[in-house]
Amino acid sequence: MQLAIIVQLFVALLAGEIAGALAFPAWIGAIAVVLAPLSVLVVGSWKVRRALCAMDRMETASVDALFAWMPRAPWLATMWIVIAAASELPTELIAHGGIAASASVLFSAGIAAALVASFVLYPVERRVRESSVVRTLDAGHAVHPMPSRVGYVWAQARAGLVPFVVPLIVPLVFGEVAARVALANGATDPESWRLVGMIAAAAALVVLVPLIVPPLLGLKRLAAGSLRDELEQLAREARVGVSEIWVWPTQGLVANAAVMGLFPRLRCVMLSDTLLEYMPREQILAVMAHELGHVARRHLVWMVAVISACWTLAGLIADPLAQAIFLDVSVGGTDAEIAELARWLALTRDALIVVAALWMFGWSSRRFERQADTYAVQVLSARAGSTEATPAAVDAMVGALGAVAFLNHVPRARPSWRHGSIQWRQEYLRTLLGRTHANLPIDRLLAWLRWSALLLVLLALLVPRVA
Repeated sequence: MQLAIIVQLFVALLAGEIAGALAFPAWIGAIAVVLAPLSVLVVGSWKVRRALCAMDRMETASVDALFAWMPRAPWLATMWIVIAAASELPTELIAHGGIAASASVLFSAGIAAALVASFVLYPVERRVRESSVVRTLDAGHAVHPMPSRVGYVWAQARAGLVPFVVPLIVPLVFGEVAARVALANGATDPESWRLVGMIAAAAALVVLVPLIVPPLLGLKRLAAGSLRDELEQLAREARVGVSEIWVWPTQGLVANAAVMGLFPRLRCVMLSDTLLEYMPREQILAVMAHELGHVARRHLVWMVAVISACWTLAGLIADPLAQAIFLDVSVGGTDAEIAELARWLALTRDALIVVAALWMFGWSSRRFERQADTYAVQVLSARAGSTEATPAAVDAMVGALGAVAFLNHVPRARPSWRHGSIQWRQEYLRTLLGRTHANLPIDRLLAWLRWSALLLVLLALLVPRVA
């Protein structure tokens, strides 16, 4: 879902450039905007109905098909958003409300589609919850009451959409505000102010996120007890400063964890209620160690360099390619033909940059996750006094990943853009068994990736100045 939302946002922001590419009038674009969530509603309702009938017959194929389709639902909406962006609709919206109005309308269609997907899935989630009550009680786990349909949609949005969309939108909004303020005060270069506003907002989010997220998600402090003591001890052993450990109340709907904050005095870890209630303690410790690994390996800081390098490298590939094609094809063309060619090549170049950068970032992000998994095994093995990966440590991390997949209804083999499939990560972890902690291939790979990314970004900043 995250990758689809990022693509939707880029399409919405570039709508002014691609408007009219399909020669569709504005009213067809408006219909496409409506069809983005409506198509998800229609197709999803049909699949849910089939899944419910299959559950009545004690069959699972249609249920598995439904859960496999849900991550693809945003791409169905993305198709309609692209059609709307390529129509005359953005031109009309920009004429009346500016680029912000056009982007807001198109991107809102994608958000609406994500909410509709949760709305559609509710009956199946409710049936699954009701069918597992006896088993949950027998296992001694807490039984959460199933929220209403509206409550379920809100819970899913707060757990999945809000933490992801807000960091995307806030810098853009602040950048737009800064640009407009600059124009109102007679600035000659509003784009520079836009960039400053975006960077300032992003930096503020990174610093303040540990203060913003707890009230936003309704986090509660993990109660004092043996589990909290052991998690805090694990952080001390990993030499990672953690100011607070939060419980993320999801009404039993989400099994996940996250670490937030650059500075030890603000840094916190949040663990969802489902994770804490259903996982055995050794798996909870493995999840905690994984999150600490992101801090210990300084993934947040290096991720900024890697993201910048991905966009820089994509631009270094796409720009010369587009220029070479333009010089080769534009020979002998009329002014109108050359202008149209330049427009299409610019759009193609931008699309190529987006695709290449997102692909490279996804590949890099999956290796960061693999290193955090490795770190968790190393920490748990070291607690047992071993300098090699122990079977217990590997089993704890493998089991934790399997539990996350099961509790979130995610097939183990399903690919993930940023994290990799659960199966891919589990198979890798099993190769660590008996290996010493020092000088592992994943650590060497990440060291090369980090410094290469930093060097590329520095060269991109310095070379134009030299020229």
